[in-house]
Amino acid sequence: MRRVIGMGAGGHAKILVEILRSLGGWELVGFTDQRPELKGSTFMGVPILGDDGLLPALRAEGVDEAFIGVGAIRDVSARKKLFALATGYGFEMITLVHLSAYVAPSARLGQGVAVLPGAVVNTDVRLGDNVTAYSGAIVEHDCVIGDHVHLSPGVHLAGGVHIEPEAFVGIGASIIQGIRVGAGAVIGAGAAVVRDVPAGCTVVGVPARVLATAKAGK
Repeated sequence: MRRVIGMGAGGHAKILVEILRSLGGWELVGFTDQRPELKGSTFMGVPILGDDGLLPALRAEGVDEAFIGVGAIRDVSARKKLFALATGYGFEMITLVHLSAYVAPSARLGQGVAVLPGAVVNTDVRLGDNVTAYSGAIVEHDCVIGDHVHLSPGVHLAGGVHIEPEAFVGIGASIIQGIRVGAGAVIGAGAAVVRDVPAGCTVVGVPARVLATAKAGK
């Protein structure tokens, strides 16, 4: 039985706990969470042990694997920081694929990836570390998705889309074939992206247009 710790007890974590339980083979020993009032309580029947300061001790006790239960709302930085913290202590970040999702045999998934109910990851897709493909997301053939990218529910990516690290794609957005989305960009909910998106930009609408550009140094 593989021992695993969850980092962050919230809505996203609920889905991952159910995936873990459906797949079997893991012992979920507990959660860490930065909210001190949650220490000693339970979450989906699992104890909340304390904050992330417990990670070195858990690693020393033989807990080798971890997953991130924190979701992302436009900003993926919290997930990125937790990923760096856990891997820095030597945890292996587990990849979880819901039984109702489809991942093509030729697709390549990094560490800490989550593919949620009904999502499709098709032929020759590459998903980087700590990518989440939420429920109903479609990632078509030959897409390349960088580290820490968030694909919200119902996102549709046509073939050959390239999304650079730390971008956020909002619920129901669609991106046509061959488009490149720059690092740290935000694609608004329901947007239809028909041209490349520069790094750090926020785009919205149908067709998508630039709403904002990240400040220098961000």
